Amino acid sequence: MKKIVLFLSLILSFIILSPTAFEVMDISKAENLKPMLAIVIDDFGGFDQSGVETMLSIDAPLTCAVMPNLENSLSNSEAIEKCGKEVILHMPMQAHVRLPESWYGPTYICSGDSKEKVFEKINDALESVPNAKGFNIHIGSGVCQNQETMGYVYDFAMEKNLPFLDSRTHMNTIAQTVANEKKTIYLGRDEFLEPNGNKSYQGVKHHIMVGANLAKEKGFAIIIGHVGSHGGENTAKAICDSIKEIQDMGIEIVTLSQLYQNLNSTFVHLEQ
Repeated sequence: MKKIVLFLSLILSFIILSPTAFEVMDISKAENLKPMLAIVIDDFGGFDQSGVETMLSIDAPLTCAVMPNLENSLSNSEAIEKCGKEVILHMPMQAHVRLPESWYGPTYICSGDSKEKVFEKINDALESVPNAKGFNIHIGSGVCQNQETMGYVYDFAMEKNLPFLDSRTHMNTIAQTVANEKKTIYLGRDEFLEPNGNKSYQGVKHHIMVGANLAKEKGFAIIIGHVGSHGGENTAKAICDSIKEIQDMGIEIVTLSQLYQNLNSTFVHLEQ
């Protein structure tokens, strides 16, 4: 157990915890754009279901990222959709260091996969996460630094018209560069709610409000929390207790696909 904790700490030391978000264009300053906050919750679908029931009871349009081909992938996807929240795929991708295969699950994208292989793996993953409205990265600190592989990920997203969220699991992610080259909207995580494994209620609440203030400052923001061992009940309760405060700030809580559509409309308008 101590070895696992030490190894996790090593992995987390490579993760950027509070990055400044970047956009393809200065779309955050567009007129009449009400501040928007997307709250994405990772790690649905796995064995550890702590926080799932509480998270799904929150009266807000959360975006729930479900890991594919696991014991609760299908049942969680159906429950998320039934309660009116958005389902996206939490797509496993290879890390920049060697990890146990079990951490990824049965389906994950490897650095150096061909375009055909990337498409095949995402399509396979989507079969166990029905009605997904987009996808983001699970682990992926290696793939997000591989320009060719990330290019194929964006090719899939653009071909299927699905928003892709760079979870920014490594400070050297080149996803924004790839999005710019492909002339598509870049969505990047602004704030993790449980950085360095700190999933205390007060800690999570603090990072929620950091994200809310970023949304006010630049027009929109994306925050990521977790169910299961990396977040669970504390994260769910902190989000529940923050909803009214966020709304009272004049911020609209939106799903990832709503954010993408709104930003994409502004992007197209500014391009014309």
